[in-house]
Amino acid sequence: MSAQADNSEMRRHAPHQHLPKNMFTPSRGLVLHTWYSYTGSVLIVALLAWAAGVPGFLIHIEAAQLDTISDTISTSKPGVVSNHTIEFTTDNGVLADGSTIDVVFPSGFDMTLITEDDVDIEDDGVDMTTAATCGAVNAAVSTSSQTVTIEICSGGGGTIASSSVVTIEIGDHATADGTGANQVLNHSDVGDYELAIQGTMTDEGFTRIVIIDTVVVTGAVDTYLEFVITGVDKGETVNADATATFATTTATSVPFGTVAAGTQYVLAQDLAVTTNALEGFTVTVSAETDLTSTNGATIDSFTDGTGTSTPIAWQGPSAQPGSPDTYGHWGLTTEDISLSDDDSFGDALYVGDFIGNPREVMYSTSSSDGTTAHIGSTRVGYSLQTSVMQEAATDYQTNLTYIVTPVF
Repeated sequence: MSAQADNSEMRRHAPHQHLPKNMFTPSRGLVLHTWYSYTGSVLIVALLAWAAGVPGFLIHIEAAQLDTISDTISTSKPGVVSNHTIEFTTDNGVLADGSTIDVVFPSGFDMTLITEDDVDIEDDGVDMTTAATCGAVNAAVSTSSQTVTIEICSGGGGTIASSSVVTIEIGDHATADGTGANQVLNHSDVGDYELAIQGTMTDEGFTRIVIIDTVVVTGAVDTYLEFVITGVDKGETVNADATATFATTTATSVPFGTVAAGTQYVLAQDLAVTTNALEGFTVTVSAETDLTSTNGATIDSFTDGTGTSTPIAWQGPSAQPGSPDTYGHWGLTTEDISLSDDDSFGDALYVGDFIGNPREVMYSTSSSDGTTAHIGSTRVGYSLQTSVMQEAATDYQTNLTYIVTPVF
């Protein structure tokens, strides 16, 4: 266009416009002509649109804010992998026309390992079927850089209705249509980071992920152990033995007294352990020697001085002439059914291997309260029987030693 043509065109559109002389150049005339024409067109289109109600339509299709959007992570520790459970309510729903939901992670969160199997989508609590591409499934899942894209498939009828609660699980807690094996690597720096829910769906929203240092909680609990021995009254039973206790014991005395030949005598003591030992405890008992008198006579270990280690039913001494070990014996039983070898003592079974040898009578693999049977408390019994050949003496004696060993 020539300069002359420009100026004449200007005069036709603006006959009354008086411009300074320095603005009457061909290029400036062309610029003014274009501005006036564009402004007029916009005004005309705007007036027509307003009359037709277009402004209201434009407001209606503007993206709406998602309701109650949240992202619950399995750990907020910096630089470690974490599961993400993202939940939101969509006002307008998501059509099954290829519309997408994009979960956009902040920069610094590593999504490299996330695959379709690591992502689940629930619509109002119902798992949607997923695959890597659309087909006969509700949704296709793909990842790219910081974004997990969920495409709602028309072929699978995956429409999400308005006001639906959508839950997206990303991590190894995803179990629908494949089992998740990978997680999102948290940002290595503490701080709060924005996560976006966008895509071609109508609604969008934002929430924040907070990464914080772990809080170290420290404390100390002193070790505790209490071991109590209590006497048992006359007329009580121990470990289902039909023979009742014939006298009362104390914490420091097991008094058989004067015994008659051929009669079984039973005495008992109660044991209680209270401890906070993590791995429990063991209680053993041992006698320093056989029951021995000052004249050198002995009442030997059950049976007939053999010191049997396998619990067996009580039996009297065999009383073989010339074999003093068979003239009389005494043995040990316990009610604890949870020993390290389980219920080895059964009902009314005895051993004799506790002479000079610690024999386990109580055992637990956990801390105990001092009252619960077979964990914090039990009853032990001692049985004695002599024959007419047992040497006479008034001072048979030995010492019992209980040892409790906690394992903290």
